Amino acid sequence: MTHFTLTRRHVLLGGLAAAALLPHAGFAQTGTTAAGTPKSGGTLRISHSTRIATLNVLNLSGPAEYPVADMIYSGLTRIGLDNKPHPDLATSWEASDDASEFTFHLRDNVTFHDGQPFTADDVVATFKAILNPDVPAAARSVLDMVDAIEAVNLLTVRFKLKTPFADLPFSTAHANARILSKAALEKPLTELDTKANGTGPFKLETYDSARMVRLVKNETYYQEGKPYLDAVEMLLFPDLTAETANFLSGQTDIMLTVQQADFQRIAGAAGVEAKRVPAGRYVCVVMRQDQKPWDDVRVRKALSMAVDRGLLVDVILEGLGRPAYDSIVAPELEFATDKPEIAYDPEGAKKLLAEAGYPDGLKLTLVASDRPAIRAQTAIALKQTAAAGGFDLTIQTMPHDTYLANVWQKGAFYIGYWGMQPTIDATYNLLLTSDASYEDTAWKNKEFDALVAKGRATVDPAERARIYAEAQALELEDRPYIVPFFEDVLTANRDGTENWSVAPISRYFYVEDVWLDRA
Repeated sequence: MTHFTLTRRHVLLGGLAAAALLPHAGFAQTGTTAAGTPKSGGTLRISHSTRIATLNVLNLSGPAEYPVADMIYSGLTRIGLDNKPHPDLATSWEASDDASEFTFHLRDNVTFHDGQPFTADDVVATFKAILNPDVPAAARSVLDMVDAIEAVNLLTVRFKLKTPFADLPFSTAHANARILSKAALEKPLTELDTKANGTGPFKLETYDSARMVRLVKNETYYQEGKPYLDAVEMLLFPDLTAETANFLSGQTDIMLTVQQADFQRIAGAAGVEAKRVPAGRYVCVVMRQDQKPWDDVRVRKALSMAVDRGLLVDVILEGLGRPAYDSIVAPELEFATDKPEIAYDPEGAKKLLAEAGYPDGLKLTLVASDRPAIRAQTAIALKQTAAAGGFDLTIQTMPHDTYLANVWQKGAFYIGYWGMQPTIDATYNLLLTSDASYEDTAWKNKEFDALVAKGRATVDPAERARIYAEAQALELEDRPYIVPFFEDVLTANRDGTENWSVAPISRYFYVEDVWLDRA
């Protein structure tokens, strides 16, 4: 059967900034509650079509890597299905009146998978590693306002910030800010690529980066009675056809990501529940602005006008998404502004190209990884719609590993692919600020940087809204990316796989809540 889940823009009293300042106590259920009484036992089999390159939670970034990290590691906080931070290893927190200092109270009697106790020292060591410029750490850009972190006692940590930052509980929930043991961080960090010692609901048993990762139940997990499962196997398939065939034949229980072209077929299969959640996941066209012709905003805007967004939603997404208008800020985020529609205007695109000095158009090579398939599909569709606007595009596809090694953050013109972030600050500091974690456009806009920095240092929600509106307007004016659409999150599970849920932010999973009801 098909299950459609709708989301809305969350309207919170005083805004999320004010909410982040309030004390939080107790453990909040962040998954969903299924009908019936959970049963213990069994092995859950989850599939994905990309390999797992690393287990290092500090810098992993792959779509199959995040659920594995989420099962092995815990963070201070964790983003729930409501897109808000919830307690995880921290049971509660409070902030100073100006949000320049946060105190987190930690959960007692938690142990790492190797039996060592979890304490404030592990939290301090983890965040110091994240903030160390010599350590590749994806969460650093959303935590660089931290001036100092100290252990007040074994179960209390205090963050002192360089500037006020009401969103700190969101940042401590960053998927790459899960807590590592102090002992692990004192060893060569390369060991984290293949070894994992967390406090999460499952612990590592087998790691084969190209085939399978097997996790087994953490009997000492802090949520009493959970996880329900004995084990989880993340099965990695070499191609989408094999993955789909195995799922439909009952060899796997969950397809982590369903491709748009397969969704209706899978949703209509017997014994299958397909889920669709509107989200802020997007494909983007990366145009390096330290290289010609992308250093000219007229060329970027011309290509934007040569994108038929409605057609791309219909053809590539099979209608399972919505047009986007060149901002990476998802509409669901607090402080997101309404973006003006960008109509398909190939004649206007040719005119802009001529003004930029290209009256005969441009011949360019657009690179796309073969994983996930939507990258290459988008590139091919762009070639077709942009031709009428004066762009003669040659599409070059390549294996994902080759793309990561040779093109990503280096190439002049390629297809990027990103999931939704929990806040505007996290969104922009992931990609667009000059020192962003994965800065790939060479935009380097100082005015934009200043607005983002000011937004994160402002407590008043109304003033933050004004600042972030200016930042979004500047993003649209300069057009560092072309973002043609936002993609719904699509997943599927077989009947008898209870309480599997998906969130708009595809970095957080609640597999400890899943249980099997097999006949």
